[in-house]
Amino acid sequence: MYLVLNKKFKKGLIVTGIVTFVAIIALIIGLTVGKNRVRELSAADIDDNSAVTLISHRGLNKLAPENTLEAATKSAEYGYGYVEFDIRRTKDGVWVLMHDEDIERMTDGEGKVSDLTYKQIISCRIDEGKNLKDALSGVITVPTLEQMLNLCAEKGLTPVIEIKDGGTEYIPELLSFIAARRNSDMMIISFDREQIEYISSLINSGRTTFMSNSIEIYWLTSDLSDETLETAAKTPEIGVSFNGNKAGTQKEIDAFTEKGIKLACWTIDSPAKLKKLHNRGINTFTTNRIVYNTAEED
Repeated sequence: MYLVLNKKFKKGLIVTGIVTFVAIIALIIGLTVGKNRVRELSAADIDDNSAVTLISHRGLNKLAPENTLEAATKSAEYGYGYVEFDIRRTKDGVWVLMHDEDIERMTDGEGKVSDLTYKQIISCRIDEGKNLKDALSGVITVPTLEQMLNLCAEKGLTPVIEIKDGGTEYIPELLSFIAARRNSDMMIISFDREQIEYISSLINSGRTTFMSNSIEIYWLTSDLSDETLETAAKTPEIGVSFNGNKAGTQKEIDAFTEKGIKLACWTIDSPAKLKKLHNRGINTFTTNRIVYNTAEED
């Protein structure tokens, strides 16, 4: 009898030990994940948060998959006022959020956005990016521009819309759609100079009337060269957003500001770099990981 009880007792101890061990490992993993999340972010080294405008790059992609409603929601939770995202047009004319020309990197599908219908694209599941398992819906799909603009209005975010498709063919259609939205403010950006000038002309001529309070337009560039300045100076009402990791000397910045050209920069992930550029006169930054000092890092 004693032997049987002793064996049962020992077996119970072993089971209890295994359960305890698993629980400890799970706790360690959980704490590690939490710490890693915090380490993904850095506070801006700026005394006055109101002195800078931080734009979350493709949403807060360090905490959720890029260009998703979840990433935009994280942006709002961490105190951003602006969220940048990329748009492309599907084969059947729906504007969706996607950085790459094709969907392979971010989803379990394949093919170019321009060759796929909206129905084909939303049948694919996003399987790349941060914290997929934490998505409230369980499954994340590619959102539409309409869905993102609605979310921005709900969360009080200013949408920063980067048009990835080049050319001007579908710009009137796109602007008409955006113009009817009730977002308080908007920003439209593009690397395509011809496209951005066309957008500016449509807005300034009154051919497209926005319900938003203000529309800012920026031409994306890699540098602040003399050639870039010469081009930008022809239409100084169009801002210039440059690669702050490759350009942004005091001389370059002064040359543009003296011409009345608004400047912003992308994509700054170093608080020290942000502070240096801020001291040179730059106030608007696109970032993957820098948050305001008052944002909670958890």
